[in-house]
Amino acid sequence: MNNGSFIRKIIYGGCIVVLLILNSFLSQPRTSNSAGGLLAQKRTEYRIAKAELGEIDPTSEAMRLSMLGMDGIATLILWNQLNEYQKTEQYDHVNAICEQITHLNPHFLSVWEYQAWNLSYNISREFDNYRHRYLWVKKGLEYQMAGTRYNYDEPKLMNAVAHFFGIKFGYADEKTQYRQIFPDDTEFHAEINDYLSKAGSNVEQDAAGVGNKPDNWLVARLWNQWSDRVVDTGAGKIGNASPAIFFSNAPKRMMSFAEFIEKEGAIGDTAQTAWAKGNEEWTNDYGDRDLPTSWGIPVKLNDYKRYTEQLKELRAKANALIGPIDAEIRAEKKKELPEDQLAALEVPEAEQTGEQRLAARKAQEAMTPKPADLIKRIDDPKKAIEIRRLYRDIADLEFLQGIIDKQKSVVHYDYWETRSSTEMTNRAIKARSLVYQANQAFENANLVESRDLYNQAWDLWAEIYAEHPELKDDAASGDLSEELKTYAQLLEQLGETLPADFPLMDLMEIHINGFQRPAPPATSAKDETEEEQKADEPMDETPATEPEMKKPAPTSDAPETEAPMADKTPETPSAEKPATEEPAAEATPEAATPAAE
Repeated sequence: MNNGSFIRKIIYGGCIVVLLILNSFLSQPRTSNSAGGLLAQKRTEYRIAKAELGEIDPTSEAMRLSMLGMDGIATLILWNQLNEYQKTEQYDHVNAICEQITHLNPHFLSVWEYQAWNLSYNISREFDNYRHRYLWVKKGLEYQMAGTRYNYDEPKLMNAVAHFFGIKFGYADEKTQYRQIFPDDTEFHAEINDYLSKAGSNVEQDAAGVGNKPDNWLVARLWNQWSDRVVDTGAGKIGNASPAIFFSNAPKRMMSFAEFIEKEGAIGDTAQTAWAKGNEEWTNDYGDRDLPTSWGIPVKLNDYKRYTEQLKELRAKANALIGPIDAEIRAEKKKELPEDQLAALEVPEAEQTGEQRLAARKAQEAMTPKPADLIKRIDDPKKAIEIRRLYRDIADLEFLQGIIDKQKSVVHYDYWETRSSTEMTNRAIKARSLVYQANQAFENANLVESRDLYNQAWDLWAEIYAEHPELKDDAASGDLSEELKTYAQLLEQLGETLPADFPLMDLMEIHINGFQRPAPPATSAKDETEEEQKADEPMDETPATEPEMKKPAPTSDAPETEAPMADKTPETPSAEKPATEEPAAEATPEAATPAAE
């Protein structure tokens, strides 16, 4: 018995020694001279070591260890307590609880994002004074920026900080006040610079806007550029975010900066330079960036145009080899089309209704020969092989174009490319300047001056939209919506109606609810009769102003006999009250009502 017990102790002791050696091999920490054990090597490989994730906070680590693995439950309790403090408006306690939660879970990104949003959006609105609101927006930003200290390689967190700087300061109801306070908040600038300096950026230099003071849009751009670099170096990943949207943010911030300073009156070299720089970043840097797609094929947005040129060349080669076969097959298939599709093809495209356009599109698709049909009629085997190769290349390029087109539509790539190239021209700068001057004149109650300035601006914008009609759709032309409403209100105050030939009538219909086009000027029956008489009378005839003239010329018998009847007919409006007054009176309040609201 004693020998058996002793042997078991020896075995247990040996197992303990083996496990200690194995544990030492697995969990040996990394040093400057050693890669450490297997676990340390794996942490380094997957970048999940504490030193790799961010700064190590002794307070945070002590709290986590003291929880003995119960930090998740503690976080839940604190979160519920935070909600209670928020309901009872104990905002100092809310701020303290937020700090405790992040100490327990410094690498839990949702905590940083949610509580930053809570501070900047939910709590800030509880205050009436915009300066107090600004302070709580700052607290939310400071809270979220602190998260990047413990999460170096999390581009989504940096992108969220950029979103706050751009959207919260740029589109909040208090955006005017926020954009006035932020450039002079030097203390906040220094705090921001402590974070951005790690990325090699300087707020005072790289985010300088009007008056060489930092602008919130340019600060947002620096955060976006930092997040882009983290992804490009392979240090972090964007997760399930769309690459097309994620990488479009930095150049868009520059264009937003240009757009906002123009609305604030800084129209000139600064805005023009910003538009030019935004266009360069959008079309060159972003347009030629490799964007991962769900198809597993990286694409460049600028390749769409390159593929279009290649497709033209390939189709020209294929058509040269096919010859008249394509036309023959189309003619044969056209005979088999239904009557409605044949009728739709006969109607000019500009005059087609919606149903006719759909029928014509179906007809074109049905008439288009398939590659297999074309190849069957080729007698030369070599030519058939070449045509098959060309159509295979065409199909591949069309497939890639389809992928690129989807990515472009997500970020409105063509619109921003066209708009930035248009806005940096002298004509657009002048048009923006006239609109701003008209707005200022309207605010100062100089209505006639405001109307004249608006009219000059509308003529320039009409030229721009005529050259770039893609800028005229609902979403694209929204930057002029408020000015168009103001113009309608201005005309109402002056007692004037919108001219029937107003150059931006389409935009009025888009942006003013219930707007109706004014009716074109109409003429009375008597006026029409007089015009016909003048047209029929010879040049040497006695002037019509002579009262003693009773017998008309033979050529004007018919019109003159009808004129008295027109005067006696009650339905015919008199010359003193033309028919144009009623439609114009109806259109005026409807055009101006939305502006007044």
